[in-house]
Amino acid sequence: MGVPSNAENARVIATGKSKISDRSFNLAVVFRSTEDVKGRAVTESTFHHFADYNWDVEKNCPSFVQESPGDGMKNEPRAL
Repeated sequence: MGVPSNAENARVIATGKSKISDRSFNLAVVFRSTEDVKGRAVTESTFHHFADYNWDVEKNCPSFVQESPGDGMKNEPRAL
């Protein structure tokens, strides 16, 4: 997730860092009101959105995941 190059009203407010690659990544971006667009917004993305485990729990979870697996995607395939 990033800030669009033409979005002067947006900025990254939170970042994370991969324990595997040591690469930094954005976690949250905020948008403020402009003359043309009224209102504010916050977008966020956490690591679990990028893990295959969420799409197919039969692949098993990474070793650091402690929560029990869900079955939402399996039971609601249209959510994909």
